[in-house]
Amino acid sequence: MSTFNRATLVKVLEILDSANAGEALAAAKLASTMIREAGLTWDDVLAPQIENRNEPMPAARTIGAGPFGYRRERELSPHEQFFMVLLSPRTPSEIKRKLRTWEARVLDGEITPQETQDLRFMYQSFVVG
Repeated sequence: MSTFNRATLVKVLEILDSANAGEALAAAKLASTMIREAGLTWDDVLAPQIENRNEPMPAARTIGAGPFGYRRERELSPHEQFFMVLLSPRTPSEIKRKLRTWEARVLDGEITPQETQDLRFMYQSFVVG
């Protein structure tokens, strides 16, 4: 079970109100992934209070938690990296403006190998770093 951060989930869920349907769908998928990888269900999240879960984690789930509660056992997709960079308070506004021009292509999986590499660098710099 990885760390659950309700404040981050709230930021992601606020994107559901976007006029851009692709952006709203991506936010919904990211929120569901955050919940699943934290070892929670939507019922747990919507409960009035999340119980303190300090019980020891099983050995298979002790992989270090990454940014936004993601487990580090897998490489994040460009789509996930894209939204994490956009949501990070450490990402400069000029970078966020540049990324907005990539949004449709990222959602369609049509970014170039160079853009994928640039996105990975931005993710490492502004989210993980």
